[in-house]
Amino acid sequence: MMRFRAATVVAFCVAALAAPMLPAAQPTDPVSVTGGDIAGVHAGTLKTYLGIPFAAPPVGSLRWRAPQPVVPWKGVKQASRFSAACAQTAAWITNPKREDCLYLNVWTPENARHLPVLVWIHGGGYYGGTAAQALYDGGNLAKHGAVVVTLNYRLGIFGFFAHPELTAQSPDRASGNQGIADQIAALRWVRKNITRFGGDPERVTIMGESAGGESVAILVASPLAKGLFQRAIAESGNDAMPISPAENKQFDRKAAEAQGQAFSKAVGAKRLADLRAMSVDALQKPAWSPRTIVDGHVLREDLTTTYRHHRQNDVPLLVGWNAEEGKDLAPEILETGDFTAAHHRGLVTKLLGYAPADALLAAYPGATDAQAKASINQLTNDWWGWRMSHWAALQAQYGRAKSYVYYFAHRPAPPSSPCDYGCGAGHGAEIPYVFDQLDVDGRPWTTEDRQLAARLAETWVNFARTGNPNREGLPEWPAFGGSNASVMRIGDEADLRVLGKLPDFSLFAPAEK
Repeated sequence: MMRFRAATVVAFCVAALAAPMLPAAQPTDPVSVTGGDIAGVHAGTLKTYLGIPFAAPPVGSLRWRAPQPVVPWKGVKQASRFSAACAQTAAWITNPKREDCLYLNVWTPENARHLPVLVWIHGGGYYGGTAAQALYDGGNLAKHGAVVVTLNYRLGIFGFFAHPELTAQSPDRASGNQGIADQIAALRWVRKNITRFGGDPERVTIMGESAGGESVAILVASPLAKGLFQRAIAESGNDAMPISPAENKQFDRKAAEAQGQAFSKAVGAKRLADLRAMSVDALQKPAWSPRTIVDGHVLREDLTTTYRHHRQNDVPLLVGWNAEEGKDLAPEILETGDFTAAHHRGLVTKLLGYAPADALLAAYPGATDAQAKASINQLTNDWWGWRMSHWAALQAQYGRAKSYVYYFAHRPAPPSSPCDYGCGAGHGAEIPYVFDQLDVDGRPWTTEDRQLAARLAETWVNFARTGNPNREGLPEWPAFGGSNASVMRIGDEADLRVLGKLPDFSLFAPAEK
């Protein structure tokens, strides 16, 4: 099993504070993009452009519609501030939040020409997050030789809402995946405009974590995204789309439309026009669980069927997961923290979507409450990893391009303040390393930490450059062949002794069952 050596990693909560506004700096020369001219700012060896519109504000009659063309402007728009975050219910995002939020940001080295492009899709469970989070500042990653783009997309009730009237009004006879459609619109903007920032439109890599990683899986499967990117990176995320034919019923458009109708009734809206007339706060007050669906347009089927019929966007994949995500994800996925012996079998069944085999229950036992809690946390982590590795295996079996899989097995030293999410090698622990953004945390990082961050950022950029993470001076990373032996383990010896054992994925049912 391969290893990516590093020293201890410090955990980082994914709910990082928003990046501050850039200090006063010399403006760039105007750049002509879709809609008009913009001017960014010089920031050291970089040029930074913030708050560039890639679609019309989705407000009023455009609420829930597919993203519409950018509204042109006159003069030179100053692209020096992040836009508002998309309207959402996430309390951990303290930025201003508005429906008018379809903007993106670009970091590019001075005098960049034909550089690979990394397009980051933020996580947050499809209900929260923003491209303006400090952890997603693309400056340091761009210094490794890439143009970095981050984007907003509609969230919650505004980004993932299906309704029969919406479907009837749509020229594509579909509704429910507005947030994914926003991502596709942003990629179209990149395709058309990125050369003006020194980027190569033929070397675009989509990348994301958690819901952003799940978005990457959907974009790889979506015919609407064909030709908009040439590589894909997904970190800890492939839960929000069906992997197998059996899961299609969980993502059915008709069921989603029925949920939309029930929501309308609950808020007293008889027609779609009534919903569009309601305030943001009124729509966000009732509980709403956003998820992507098989709408017949953006997403047409499960991932396994797509690959078996060679309908995927056949691009190199780099995917993986972390060693201790289960304790973060289990309460969210299972919507409970009551991991007791009495509920163990039922929770395992709910997590997997089918009745577990005896061998799996033996591997993840729940005879006592303590045992059940530990097993659910570990099973959630391993199930998450199985979905990632199964995706990579589909590409290895049915695709032409290669896939690569990592396992991030760091257990960092405890932070100075209490940590309640993303602790240890938890959900999002790899992000500050991938972005080479350790200083956003303000902790006394070690030389080894900084070396790891530089290596991971360089690896991700090299993958964007060539479709292969391997390069002289970097650890050798084999293409994924379906076995644990071809998984790159990232961690030092101490971490790997404790966390480095990979699960037996043969215990998980085949995707079609």
